[in-house]
Amino acid sequence: MLAGYATVKNSCSRAVAISAVDAGDFASAMIHETLVENGVSKMRHASSLPLAAHGMLRFAPGGRHLMLMNPKRQLKEGDQLGITLMLVDGRNIRADFTVRKNAPD
Repeated sequence: MLAGYATVKNSCSRAVAISAVDAGDFASAMIHETLVENGVSKMRHASSLPLAAHGMLRFAPGGRHLMLMNPKRQLKEGDQLGITLMLVDGRNIRADFTVRKNAPD
């Protein structure tokens, strides 16, 4: 399993919501959130993430992240991956991610 981190900016004048993620290099990809309940850290699938008009959404260690499971090919640091964020309204946003050994600061 790998995790994907990024900052998504909405430059539109209307709010949107991210409903799913597709990563062709993986058998499965989901949006997860890390929550702390009764002092225990847990991950859960996020079915929809709202993104305000002119807002920003951060996928980062210890919070929201893309859970990327079962790579279909051998990945090495520096490889480029195409990942698509799907919006509730049916639009898709494609982004390129770089494979890194360590999470960003």
